[in-house]
This record gives sequence, structure tokens and C-alpha cells, in this order.
Amino acid sequence: MARTQQERKAETRARLLAAAADLFADQGIDAVSVDAVAEAAGRTSGAVYAHFGSKQGLLLALLDSWKDSVLAVLLAEVAVSDSPAGQLAAVWSNLSDTSDEASGRWPVLEQELWLRAARDPEVADVLRVRNAEALRFSARQLDGWTSAVGARPTAAPDGLAVLVKALLTGLALQKRLTPETVPDDLALRGIVALVGLPTDTADSPTGMSPVSTDRTTD
Repeated sequence: MARTQQERKAETRARLLAAAADLFADQGIDAVSVDAVAEAAGRTSGAVYAHFGSKQGLLLALLDSWKDSVLAVLLAEVAVSDSPAGQLAAVWSNLSDTSDEASGRWPVLEQELWLRAARDPEVADVLRVRNAEALRFSARQLDGWTSAVGARPTAAPDGLAVLVKALLTGLALQKRLTPETVPDDLALRGIVALVGLPTDTADSPTGMSPVSTDRTTD
């Protein structure tokens, strides 16, 4: 069945955004040209200008479409384990696995966007709004999760969202650069302590300790 023009446009837009995200993370935003993005997406540079107007428009569209926060990943990983400690271990495994291009690249892209925002007020305005929305979402989800598991977090939900994001982002970046300085057990101990997971709850009924990063099979 032939696709409609709208479907073809949507596919092209998605391909361009995905290519831009990959290239920006791998090479840095300033080093990537419109032509490079178009070539990686299997499209022409004219498609970039038609959909986004410019490289800056492409970057702003990428920011606008990038709604996931660290806690969105947490929600996706909750199903991996029935224990709170197992859920945290799954989140860390997902974010710190540099062998997985999709999950291992996000901390680098995050930093690239922050660096660009520090030099570009227009990007900063968009990123500030996105970050505020993500933190509000994270705070709500953390509040519900910590209450459900009987945790005693080190800060109120709004502050905890900031601390969790900073800890996970920083640990993931440091592990990418110097893996030996961030063993998984150290990272998990930090996360467990930050969210205030009780000792009795931290012991997984499936045998997964709060410092284990083994993931259950799907």
C-alpha cells in the first residue's frame, strides 16, 4: 500500500532527527554540517532546509522532540525487576552500557546540548523549558515511587529529581571516559543512598542485591 505524502514527510523528519542526534553526540554539534546530517539520513540537504529551515532549526526541533528524562528511562525499566533495588540496577545498567549505542550515547548528547546552550541564548531558552518539564515529571514519578517502596529520600521530590539526574548523568559520563573509576557496585550504592532505599527493601527477593547490575531475562 502506497504511503501518503504526510507519512513520507514524517519518515524523513524522523530520519533527519535521528541522524542529527547520532552525529551531534559522536562529533559535536559545531563539527556537523547540514550536508552530513542529510547524507547520514539518506536524504538531501534540501530536505533539512525544507523541514527545519536551518541547522539551528534542526537543533531546536531535536530539543523539542527529545522529551525523555532520566526518570522516563526508570519507568521503562521498572518492568525488568519486581524489586526496588532491581529496578535501580536495571536503570543504571541501561544508562551506563556503552556497548548499546542508543543508551550509551545519550549522556554525550546531553552534554553537547548543554555546551551549545551555554553559548547560544536561543538554544538555552528551549533547553531550559525542556529541562524544567523533565524535572517536574521526574519529581512526580520519584515521589510516587519512593512512597510506594517505603524509601526515605535525601531531599524533597523537586530537589531529589535534580540530584538523581545529576548523579546518573555524571556517573554515566565518567564511566564512559574512565570505566575503572565507576564500578557498578559503587554507582548503585550511591543511587540507593540518594533515594533512601531501606536496607530490608534493598534486598531483592530474586537474589539481586542493590549493587548488582545483572538484568533479568525478558
